[in-house]
Amino acid sequence: MIRSAPAPFTGGLLLLLSLGLFSGCDGSGGGSPPPENAEPTSRSTPKNQLTQTAFADCAAFKDFYAGQLTKEYLTGYAYGSGCFGCAPEAVDGGNGEDDGGADAGADAPALSPENNGGRTVTETNTQEAGVDEADLVEADPTTADLYFLRRDANEVVIIDSSDPSAPAIRSRISLDSERRARGMYLDVPNRRLVVLLEAPFFYLEAPAVSAGIAATDVAAGNTFGPAPFAQGTELQFYDVTTPDAPVRVQRFISDGQLVGSRRIQDRLHVVTQYGFPAPSALREDVEFRRLIEQDYPQARAAMDDAAMARLASQIEARIRSAVADTPIAELLPEEQSGSAPPTTLACNAIQRPGVDTRLGMMMITSIDTDGSAQATLGTINNAWQLYGSAQNLYLLQSSGGWWFDEAQRQQTAIYRYAVGEGSALPGGVALADGWIDTSFQLSEFEGALRVAATEGRFVDGVAPFRQLNHLMVFDVASMEEIAAIRDFVSDKPQETIRAARFFGPRGFVVTFEFTDPLFAFDLSDPGAPRLAGAVEIPGFATYINALGDDFLLTIGRAGGEGGLGVGNRYQLRIFDVSDLAQPTPLAEEVPPLPADAYAYSLAEYEPLAFQFLPAAGQNAAGLLSIPAQISARTQQDALSGFVAYRIDAAQGAEAIREYARIDHKDAPSDGGDRCPPQRDALPPDGCQDFAPVIYNEPLRSVIAREEDGRTLLFTFSSAKLEVTDASGAAAVPLASLRYEE
Repeated sequence: MIRSAPAPFTGGLLLLLSLGLFSGCDGSGGGSPPPENAEPTSRSTPKNQLTQTAFADCAAFKDFYAGQLTKEYLTGYAYGSGCFGCAPEAVDGGNGEDDGGADAGADAPALSPENNGGRTVTETNTQEAGVDEADLVEADPTTADLYFLRRDANEVVIIDSSDPSAPAIRSRISLDSERRARGMYLDVPNRRLVVLLEAPFFYLEAPAVSAGIAATDVAAGNTFGPAPFAQGTELQFYDVTTPDAPVRVQRFISDGQLVGSRRIQDRLHVVTQYGFPAPSALREDVEFRRLIEQDYPQARAAMDDAAMARLASQIEARIRSAVADTPIAELLPEEQSGSAPPTTLACNAIQRPGVDTRLGMMMITSIDTDGSAQATLGTINNAWQLYGSAQNLYLLQSSGGWWFDEAQRQQTAIYRYAVGEGSALPGGVALADGWIDTSFQLSEFEGALRVAATEGRFVDGVAPFRQLNHLMVFDVASMEEIAAIRDFVSDKPQETIRAARFFGPRGFVVTFEFTDPLFAFDLSDPGAPRLAGAVEIPGFATYINALGDDFLLTIGRAGGEGGLGVGNRYQLRIFDVSDLAQPTPLAEEVPPLPADAYAYSLAEYEPLAFQFLPAAGQNAAGLLSIPAQISARTQQDALSGFVAYRIDAAQGAEAIREYARIDHKDAPSDGGDRCPPQRDALPPDGCQDFAPVIYNEPLRSVIAREEDGRTLLFTFSSAKLEVTDASGAAAVPLASLRYEE
C-alpha cells in the first residue's frame, strides 16, 4: 500500500508572482515608472550553484535533508509568511517540441492518414509534433471510436460513432480508484489506453515539510502529525484491442503529486512532485515544537541575535538527531506496479543542486504504454512546469523555489533531461532571466532552445517592479546561452507576456498591459535572433495557432472600453505574418453580446480545447470549434456549449465567420452558474443577477471529415455528446447522446 506524504506547494503562488501580482518580499509598490536605463538592484544566482549531481548514498541524502530542513525553520517561510527567504524583520513587521523540419504547418493539430473507415479526424492539439499530451477525448483514426474521460464519474466512455446519427456507447471503463481522473493517452498502433489519475485533495499551504508541521497541523486542529489526506499519482493501463471489452493489464502508483506528462511513441514520461514527510520523531518531540513555535519566533520578533543563534543551534541539533534515527524508507517516496510489493526510490537515483533549495522533489517516471519497463529519476526541485520535445523534457524551476535574499532576481533554472527507452538522463541546466508562465514560452528547434520570459525588477529600491521581457536562445547540448534580445518592450515598463509560440525559425510573442503588441522574431540564425516587426491592437491573445506559413489564428480577450484594458468577451484574430517586418491584423471576430453580458472560452487558456480542421488540400482555411460560455440576462441569450467558425484567410477582413452554436445547457432549473469563469477581468457589474446558465460544462471537440467529404462535429460537455453535420451552409443537428442513458 502506497503511503501518504505531505503534499507540495502547488505553484499557485508562483503563478501570482509570474503575473506580477506579488511584488516581492519588501512589499514595495506604486510610484512612478523607473528610468528606462536604470540598473537593477537585484542579484543573480550563479549558474554553477544550480548544476545537479546525484547523491552518493543515503548518508549524503540525510545530511542534505537535515541541513535544508533546518534552514526552512530558520527563515520566515516556515512561519506562514508567504515569502520564502524573506528577512525576519520583513515578515514580523508585515512590510511586506522539435519537429525537425521546415516551418510549414508546424505545431498544427496532427491529422490522421487515410484509414479503414475513410475518416480524417482532429487529434490532440499538442504543442509539438510527435509529442502527445494527456487529454479528455481521444479519437481512434483507424475506426470510428471516440474515447471520452468523464472526470466527475471517474470513467472512460467508449463511443461508436460509425453512424453519426445514432452514436452508441460500446463500453465503459470504471477506473475504480479514490484518485480522480486527470487525462488519458491512446496508443493506437499498440491498441493501448493509459489513464492518469491524481489525488483528489492536497494542501495548498504545505509547500515544504516545515510549513506542513508548523501551519498545516495547527490549521487542521492536530496537536502532532499531519492531517489525513489522499496523495499520489496513479496510472491505469488498458488493452483496447476489443473496444467492447477493454482489459486492464497493469496499474502503477507513485507517492508523487501529478504535475504533467508527455508521450513519445509507446513511451510515457510522467512528472510528479513529492513533498518529503517530516521525521516522525520531530512530530513527537514536544521540546522541538516549543522551540519552533514559541522560543525562536519570539527571539526573531525581538531581533535578539544571541538568542536566535543559541536557539538555532538547538533546533538544528534536534533535527539532525531525528533525521539520523529515521529509516530512509520513511523519508523517500514509494512506487508500486500491480500487485508487486512497493519499492522505495534509491538515494543514488536522486539528483540535487548546489544552491540551497526548498525541500521538494520532482520525479520523472518513464514507462511503456503497457505498464512495463518502468524507471524513475528523482531531482530536488520545485518546478511545477514542464516542456517536452521529441528528445528532451525540460523542468522549469523559478527562483521563488530556491533560497534567496530580498534582492534575488527573478530567474528560472531550466533543467534538461534526455528521454528515450530507459530512465530520463540529466542533460544540464540553463539559467534564464525572468519567470515563465506556460510551456509555450519554450521551443526546441535544430539544437537551439528558445525561451521567452518576463522579469520583474525593483529599480533603485523605491520604484515598483519594472517588467522586462526577454527572448533568449540556449544551445541544447551545453545549455549555455548563445544569444538574447533583452527588454524588447522597453518603452512599456509594465507589459508582461500573455502568449508565445515558436514555429520553426520564427517566433511570436504577445505582451499586454492596456493594449496588445504582437512581436515577430526572425530566429533563423540562433546566434543572432532578430526582432523583425510588431503590431499593436486592443486586447491580447492567450493562444497562438499557425495557419500554414503565412497566417496566425489567435484567441484571447477583446479590448475594453476605448480599446484599452480587458473587455467582456473572447476574441479571435487572424494575422498575416508573411512579412515578419510587418505583421498585419487581417480579421477579427467577437461573439455579439449585450453590453452587460460576458463570454468566455476554455480555449483561451487550455489549448487542448482549441480544435481546427483544415479544409482538404489547404492549411489556411477550415473549421474551428471552441467551447464557449455566455452569461446573459435571458436564457435565450445564455450559452453553455460550443461555437464553430469558418476560417479562410483568403477572405481578408471576412476570414472569420461564426458558423454555428451548439448549446449543451439543459432546461432552466434552480441550479446552474450565474457567471462563467474568468481569469483576467472581473465579470461585469450585476453579473450575479444574470439568468443562470444551467450548464453542462463544455470541454472538447472532435472534427471529422468523411470519405465522401462530409464534415462532422462532435462536441463533448460534462453530460453529453452532440453530433452536428457541418458540411453545408447551415449546421444540422444529427444526434445527442447522454452518457448516463
